[in-house]
Amino acid sequence: MFRMILTSLLLAALMGCGGDNADQYMQEGFINFQQQKYDEAIASYEKAVKLQPRAADAYNMIGMAYRFKYNRLGVPEFRQQEMAAFQKAMDIDPKNWVAMFNLATDYSAGGQQAKAAPLFKKALELNPNHPEKAAIQKMIAAGEPKP
Repeated sequence: MFRMILTSLLLAALMGCGGDNADQYMQEGFINFQQQKYDEAIASYEKAVKLQPRAADAYNMIGMAYRFKYNRLGVPEFRQQEMAAFQKAMDIDPKNWVAMFNLATDYSAGGQQAKAAPLFKKALELNPNHPEKAAIQKMIAAGEPKP
């Protein structure tokens, strides 16, 4: 009996180790991101999304990888892909203040303060103790209509 239980546990462990795992791809993507291998990071995060289509954090990280590619190369398509990934993260998780802040930052950097302000405002409502609260409040004020 003990041998059968042990064999079952070992088989279950081996089967779990052999398959694709979204967390594994997220970790792989993070390592590639840290090493500034943005294409490889994007590929890893996209594998995670295939396994977990509602992985908002993976979409946020795809956006970050495209941001760094854009900053390095200046290719407008990368900025578009970056913003689309942040938007997808927010569509999946409307309370994802990190993706919200990232998208607002893109709008602000592109001179679209009116689009950035409501996103900054909502992100700050979701995370009222943000360490850059004062700067975010200034960006909100810059994008709100003047009386």
